[in-house]
Formats: sequence, C-alpha cells, structure tokens
Amino acid sequence: MPFETIKEILMRRDNLSEEEADDLINEAKDALIDYLECGLTEQAYEVCSDFFGLEPDFLTINRQ
Repeated sequence: MPFETIKEILMRRDNLSEEEADDLINEAKDALIDYLECGLTEQAYEVCSDFFGLEPDFLTINRQ
C-alpha cells in the first residue's frame, strides 16, 4: 500500500488546494534548507511538525 505524500495529506486533512499545499511545502523546504545551512539541526528536525503537524518521519527526499 503506497504512503500518502505530505501534499495529499494537506489537501485531504486540511482541505488545502493543490496550490496552497505546494506553497506551504515550498515554504517548509526553504526553511529546512536555511536551518541546515545555519547548522540549526534541532529546528530542521522540527520542520514537519511546525509546518504540517506531522512527525519527522514524513520527511523524505523527492528527486523528481
């Protein structure tokens, strides 16, 4: 059984449009990159929780 993507969860659970979900995901990606570049690993670890209300294990690398 395939896992739901963060985007799918946001659209289903939070009733976000595809564009709103993409915007939130891009904001979270930018924050994650900024945190990692500054060595703020604790904040980077909390990105999924802070932005999406999801546990950190939802974070995966998508190489599309």
